[in-house]
Amino acid sequence: MQNLLKNKYIAFIALYFLQLIQLILKMVSWLQHFDYMKHKKEILISLTILYAGFIFYLSAQANLSIPASVFKIPIMYELADIAKNMGFGFLVDIADYAHGHIDKVAHMFLYFGLGVLLHLTFKNSDNVVLRKYAALFAVILGVIYGITDEFHQSFVPGRSSSVHDLLADGIGVTIAQVLFVVLILMNLRRKKDDNRETDPGEK
Repeated sequence: MQNLLKNKYIAFIALYFLQLIQLILKMVSWLQHFDYMKHKKEILISLTILYAGFIFYLSAQANLSIPASVFKIPIMYELADIAKNMGFGFLVDIADYAHGHIDKVAHMFLYFGLGVLLHLTFKNSDNVVLRKYAALFAVILGVIYGITDEFHQSFVPGRSSSVHDLLADGIGVTIAQVLFVVLILMNLRRKKDDNRETDPGEK
């Protein structure tokens, strides 16, 4: 009787794993046939919401900080000396400032990522105005989210809202838009140069 129950239990586990493997195979097959370009807009919206949620999660953490010991690595001092000797002392000054304001740098990087996702989301929107002014709307929405984020932090123990943090958020979002604008202009210039090369009538 015990052997029968044991075999029945093993059979149940084996059946469970077979069903699990079948489910995984179905998911893999679905992903292989999934039309990413067709659902690009939905994917970008989902990623943007998830990323914004990640920022919200970080803001909800009390006493969130980066240990200063992370940056006290001997090789960093050696690299700083090399940079100074090569005439790139200004980079060391920037690094020193960043080290002293690491929380602001973190804000900039986080909102740079948000700015990238917002721009891509607006750029792939069905709305013509949103597509045309994707950079502007990305900055506006990014700053608005930064304001709500700082307001949220004011209620988190060990955290506080700061205008300087909001400024860092805005800078991060704006840098992302500047990067996109530069890339767009470079692409337009490249296309213009290509058209000149292919058009024999244009000097």
